Amino acid sequence: MTKNRCNERRKLISLADALFDDIIAASDEEILSEIAEAGVDGAAISDRMRAVFEETLILARKERMEAARVGRKAVQPAGVTAKIVDISIARRALDQAFGSEGLSMAARNETESDLTDEEVLRKYNDLIRLGVIDPDKDDI
Repeated sequence: MTKNRCNERRKLISLADALFDDIIAASDEEILSEIAEAGVDGAAISDRMRAVFEETLILARKERMEAARVGRKAVQPAGVTAKIVDISIARRALDQAFGSEGLSMAARNETESDLTDEEVLRKYNDLIRLGVIDPDKDDI
């Protein structure tokens, strides 16, 4: 029984492959003439195929977007949230960090007054991640 079903399945797969090869080998004119012989509206088939293609494309994009979201969440450490910090506190902390030992010459050559608020916050967060600034210290 099982051997017979496998044999039938192989024959169906061969038939499907042959039909597919026949369709791919056919010219546009041959396909259009067969559609006309069947009495089917070619424009309706074309519109339906375009709609199916667009739906498939949209679905694929949604799946890629969801996969990207899942991947991003997997990479982000759990429980990490952006902490809102007063810009004056961030500037003071950067000023202290720039004056401390252990930073590269390039880092120490900058002063917090030369930086925009966005740059200050970015550098402040970078120095927290590097362990140079402790955001929980009260003496900032």
